[in-house]
Amino acid sequence: MTSSCDTACALVLTRNRKRLLGDCVASLLGQTRPLQEIVVVDNASDDGTEAHLRERGLLGDPRVRLVRSEVNAGGAGGFARALAEGLRGDADWLWLMDDDADPRPDALERLLESPPARDPGVAVLAGSVRTPAGELELLHRGHVGRFMRALDAGAYVPGSHPALGFASFVGFLVRRDAAARTGLPRAEFFIGCDDVDYSLRVRAHGTIRLVPESEIVHRLGMGGGAPTRRSAFWNRALGLGYTSASWEGYWKNLLAIRNFLWIKRHGQGVGALAFAGLAATYAVKAVLYDPRPLRRLPWIARAARAAWQGRFDTLPGPDAWR
Repeated sequence: MTSSCDTACALVLTRNRKRLLGDCVASLLGQTRPLQEIVVVDNASDDGTEAHLRERGLLGDPRVRLVRSEVNAGGAGGFARALAEGLRGDADWLWLMDDDADPRPDALERLLESPPARDPGVAVLAGSVRTPAGELELLHRGHVGRFMRALDAGAYVPGSHPALGFASFVGFLVRRDAAARTGLPRAEFFIGCDDVDYSLRVRAHGTIRLVPESEIVHRLGMGGGAPTRRSAFWNRALGLGYTSASWEGYWKNLLAIRNFLWIKRHGQGVGALAFAGLAATYAVKAVLYDPRPLRRLPWIARAARAAWQGRFDTLPGPDAWR
């Protein structure tokens, strides 16, 4: 079977971003390579998401199906639900994304017509992720070593399809049989690094390949908070590009720290000394870059302890964080 015969189902996760979602679904309906189905998983929105989609006429298309969750299961739980819904169908490929994704009209066509799509040893295809201004958003594609390392911009050469260690769920096109063998994303992660963990697991069933000529616009950015004078100083001194993390949203950082350390300990089996070194690196970053660092250090220690113990019930979520 060649890629020209393959079918694809888009799986879109949303929560309280109805206008972004509407634009995303409209872009998916306008793909030059038609989708077999578009499944929208609504993660307990309370902003009138369904009504908005109906007003725009998007739910009138038979390819669009809305699935509502009654509780907010976070990004990880939402994508687990979305992938489970996709696996109930028979599409050859499952295309995961958040509601702030805006695929170029030919994004799916370029993925499915690329040489890696015809290679049965490839499990995942991942296109370029760009900002609304057209710049590459490098944090979405890369490799996992001691930490995650973004793929260098020089690797985004059309016609070149390098292997990746991980890809975010912004335009993550996974072959159905590889997804079925991998299982679902870890819902217990709630948010943060669930796509990294899933990437590492799916690679047991095939490679992840970049298709740079396929482009998807990420309308809301990622990668930290606003730069501060302190972060600018240390970036100049150390030659890095970190930003400070706001206190209001720091619960997300804590969950991501816990989840990444869990991957290193329970997924890759790092020992106690290496684990302590990884946790200490997060503490150093907080001291150098973040406001109120001393207030953060006990929380980082708590996240590290939860990761070591394999517990997912000891850190606050969005409703409990103050």
